Amino acid sequence: MQSAPRIWLDYRPVRIGWVIPTRDNGALTAVAASNSCLWGGVFNPIVPLHDTTLADRIVETFSVDLLIPVEETDTTRAFINRFPHLAIARWRDAIFDRRGCEYADVRHTARRIIKHQDKLAEEALLLPTWDPADELAPLFSVTFGLYPTPNEQIADYGAAICKAFRLSEETIPDGGEAPKNAASRIPPLLLTAYDMVRSRGSSDALNPAVIVGDSTDFDDLVLFWNLRAGGATVCFYDEAYAARLRQFANSFLDGLRSRTLGPRVSVNFWFRREIAQGENWLPDLNLSDLSVGLFCGRAAQPWNGPNAKLGFPKFSRWHRDVVPSYSEEDGKASVSFALPDRPFDDEDLLSLGQKYVVMVDAKQYGQSPDGDLTFETPYIPQMNEFYGRNFYHSYDSVRAQFAMMDKNSVGVITSVSDQRMQVSAYRTYDWMTKFFSLCNLAGEHSEPGLRCKRLISQLGGLQACRVLKIRGVRNLLRKYGVDESFTRTGAVEAIRDVERETGAIGFEAFKNLHIEFRPRGDLTPDDVLRFLLAHRVFRVGLEFKCPNCELNSWIHLDEIKTHSSCPYCDHVHDVTQQLKDRDWRYRRSGIFGRDDDQLGGVPVALTLQQLSTSLNDSITMYSPGMKFISSGADIETCESDFVVVTAGTTSISESPVQVLFGEAKTGGTIDEQDVRKLRKLADAIPPQLAQTFVLFSKTDTFSTEEARLACTLNSPERQRRVILWSRDELEPYFLYERSANRLGNDRHASTLTDMANVTQRLWFS
Repeated sequence: MQSAPRIWLDYRPVRIGWVIPTRDNGALTAVAASNSCLWGGVFNPIVPLHDTTLADRIVETFSVDLLIPVEETDTTRAFINRFPHLAIARWRDAIFDRRGCEYADVRHTARRIIKHQDKLAEEALLLPTWDPADELAPLFSVTFGLYPTPNEQIADYGAAICKAFRLSEETIPDGGEAPKNAASRIPPLLLTAYDMVRSRGSSDALNPAVIVGDSTDFDDLVLFWNLRAGGATVCFYDEAYAARLRQFANSFLDGLRSRTLGPRVSVNFWFRREIAQGENWLPDLNLSDLSVGLFCGRAAQPWNGPNAKLGFPKFSRWHRDVVPSYSEEDGKASVSFALPDRPFDDEDLLSLGQKYVVMVDAKQYGQSPDGDLTFETPYIPQMNEFYGRNFYHSYDSVRAQFAMMDKNSVGVITSVSDQRMQVSAYRTYDWMTKFFSLCNLAGEHSEPGLRCKRLISQLGGLQACRVLKIRGVRNLLRKYGVDESFTRTGAVEAIRDVERETGAIGFEAFKNLHIEFRPRGDLTPDDVLRFLLAHRVFRVGLEFKCPNCELNSWIHLDEIKTHSSCPYCDHVHDVTQQLKDRDWRYRRSGIFGRDDDQLGGVPVALTLQQLSTSLNDSITMYSPGMKFISSGADIETCESDFVVVTAGTTSISESPVQVLFGEAKTGGTIDEQDVRKLRKLADAIPPQLAQTFVLFSKTDTFSTEEARLACTLNSPERQRRVILWSRDELEPYFLYERSANRLGNDRHASTLTDMANVTQRLWFS
């Protein structure tokens, strides 16, 4: 690799999904008690197994790190076993053990309040208690939280908090009102969010909300809990207990008004029951100066589509840009770095073994010439074990996740005591073979792919392949066979690409192309030839005529001697007599010295170079030429000239990971077989894993029939996924600059979706 990756770090709590097998309000109380002890516990979702669709959505939407059953049953065990990528094999199953906690707990929040001398927080602390037999006990538990009863396994958290802050319990009498000022106080559950930053996503569904429901209904309480865990500011209101809850709910709404700068506050009202048309569904609360909206909380509906974009709660607002120590040896690369500004007290010996998550966002700038190694980690949760074994050193401690700006990263579950971390680059081919195995596909390098990989490496990497944009260079590579030599003058004339009929110089279109540093001026054919010689595309030598067999032979510069041997008859002769007015002559060399057109490697390398330029830093990894065999998928054995993995743009509803399959040709025809095989290959990738696109490229132009066949890959059931690039897209630096007159201001394309949409306009409309 050429340089160390850029490393950004964030810290966050371990996100636990609490699995509840049945509609049991007692289980909700147990979850509230456990989460009241965990730093960030209020953001841990509940996974209700009585609704399998909802349970699956919660696991996916919240990107939980692990699943813990509230009660160990066959049902919970079977459900958790469906997510082997979330398994933790080396830790205790219980959260509490011998009065210690497995995860970062509220002792850290208490220490930070004291350290910051946060008197406002101290004065706002609230420890409410109530009779467990109270009808509103389940609601009070999930609203305020409570500390578990201490025993030999669980420490007395309540007593510790009271002692640290001289806090007294405040009892809610049986049948009495919830404390009016509780909405502006910090009860146990909200204390777990102290000094944390939460990202609630951009969906209006996560605006401040009031859940209007039944305080004894399990599903209503789960909706309340999970909306709050997703980042919404939420209050629960049961109209059947208006006398006990109205003042508390109105105080909650008053708090929203006081914290909003605009004239009106947007508040969502959630119902799980059916609302009849024309029904006055507004509750009997003070709704003045509020902009209210009705939302449906039934089943998995709150977690569909854009509602499902949730961020992680973190221990700080800003990331840490660390300087890593980089090492590269034996074809492997790794970086190590300190973990600065960890939000823990290293002198607290009881917490050193507690677990939290280090979010590692590693971005490699300047790939290795062959694109082999990468620190990128595409968001495929099913690849967690792969990342654990190849990126980190612990197979069950890594979780794929989003980082800043919805880019890919991983969360590494580690201990408070760890102060340094090391991560390693891995081979893109290993990632691809593992990923395709998830799709019931067996993928391997093809012979053309290996040749193209060598071609890219010989030129110096993808961006060095932009020299292949020059039509004259491509013509020069095809003009002479491997046994033919040519003069410098002949090479320069070929690169100039002069049209015989008109005398137009084709090279003029590329005079501003940047292939390497030049101090000033336009690019010249001589500059191009020097570049090709520097990268051993051609070798230099001389041509001599053997006096014995009278055949001309080319001898490499390093092998020329006064008395040289003829390669055809082995006759040794003195070459000095033939040196008068002798021109240097060139031959193709290295991978370009094969008489097989590099198995089509030139258009593949040029296409990959243009993708790398157009997608900027979105390309995660690529592989030239892969062969695919079914291991259960409905495909024909086929080859893709290239495979590219790139990060989607969630702001335009793309999948986090996109896979691009491609066919690249010089002047051959794209036929029905090419289209059929690539259609089946693209369809074999499950949409929940990645979004697929297909790119056809030619260094010539497409016929009307080729465009018609390509168009059949689009369908009403799928997004536009076909991209066509002719030489008009491959040769310029900017992708669609030659189509500017047709496209107008919409000629810019920085995502695969943009490219598919432009293709629709250029070829299919």
